Amino acid sequence: METVPLLAWLMLAGFGVAMVVIDLFVAGSPGKAMTFKNSLTWSIIWMVVGLSFTIPVWMWLGADRGGEYLAGYLIERSLSLDNVFVFALIFAAFAVPAAARQTALMWGILGAIVLRVLMIFLGIGLLEAAHWLIYVFGAFLIFTGIKMATTGEEEEVDLEKNRTLKAIKRFVPLTDGYHGTKLTFRENGKRFATPMLAVLAVIATTDLLFALDSIPAIFAITLDPFVVVSANVLALAGLRSLYFLLEGMLGEFRFLQPALALLLVIIGLKLVLVDVIHLPVWVSLLLVVVIVGGGIVASILIPHGGDEDGGSDDGDAGAPDPSPDATVTH
Repeated sequence: METVPLLAWLMLAGFGVAMVVIDLFVAGSPGKAMTFKNSLTWSIIWMVVGLSFTIPVWMWLGADRGGEYLAGYLIERSLSLDNVFVFALIFAAFAVPAAARQTALMWGILGAIVLRVLMIFLGIGLLEAAHWLIYVFGAFLIFTGIKMATTGEEEEVDLEKNRTLKAIKRFVPLTDGYHGTKLTFRENGKRFATPMLAVLAVIATTDLLFALDSIPAIFAITLDPFVVVSANVLALAGLRSLYFLLEGMLGEFRFLQPALALLLVIIGLKLVLVDVIHLPVWVSLLLVVVIVGGGIVASILIPHGGDEDGGSDDGDAGAPDPSPDATVTH
C-alpha cells in the first residue's frame, strides 16, 4: 500500500476546516434559511469538488486508489441521502423553525464527520487485528439492507420513548418554545434547555447509526485510511445545501430507500465473499450508479399511486407532521 504524503493529510485537514468556514459563512448564514437557487448552486459546487478530488488521489496514490476513492465517494454520497431524509423527519417532529435548521444541520454534519473519522480508524485497526470481523461487517450490512427494504414508512419511533430525550429531561428542564438557536437559557435564576438541544442530541445519536452503516460499506472497496477518510469527508461536504435543495421534494423519491437497501445488501455480500470473489473497482462504480441512479430516475418517472383516493391537492399529504408530537422513522 502506497504511503500517503504528509502534505496530503494536511491538505485534507485544511479542506475540512475550509469546508466548515465556507459552508457556514459563504454558502449560507446562520439563522437564515437557504434559498433554492443558493442550495442548488452549492450542491453542484460540492459535488464537483468531491468528484474532482479523484485527481489528487490518483496522482498521490496511483490509479487503483483513485478508482477506489471515486467508488467510495459515490457510495458514501448515496448513503448520505438517507441522512437528509432523517434530518427532515427530525426537524418536522420537533417543529424546528426554518432559520434554525441551518445551525442544527451544521452541528449535525460536524458531528457526523468526527464520528466517522474516529470509527474509520477504529474499524481499520480491528480488521487488521482480526480479519474475520469483515464477515461480521458484511452480515450487518445485509441485515441493515433487508431491514431497510422491509420497513415501511408507517413504522415509526415515538419521540416520547426516545432515550436521548429522556436523559436530557432528567438533567435539565426542557421548554416547548425555541429561543433562536440557543441550546439553553436562564430564567429567574434557573437553567432551561430549548428544543434545539434535544434536536442536536437526537441528530448525534442518528449520526452514530449512520456511521455504523456507511463505514463498513466503504470497507468493501478499500481499507486505505486516506481514501476512506477523504471519501467520507467530501461526501458529507455540502450536505446542508443538499438538504435545503431536496427539502420540498423528499416525499417524491419513494424508490430511493429500496435502492439504498439493495446497495447495502450487495455491499454486504461483497464483504462476506471477499476471500472468494474479487470484483474490480469499476464494477462497484457501475453498481452504485445503476442502483442509486435507477432509484432516483424511477421515482421521477413513475408517479405516486392512490391519488384518486381523495388525497389532498396541495401536495402536503406526504409531508412529515410538523407538530412536536410527530414521530420519527429511520
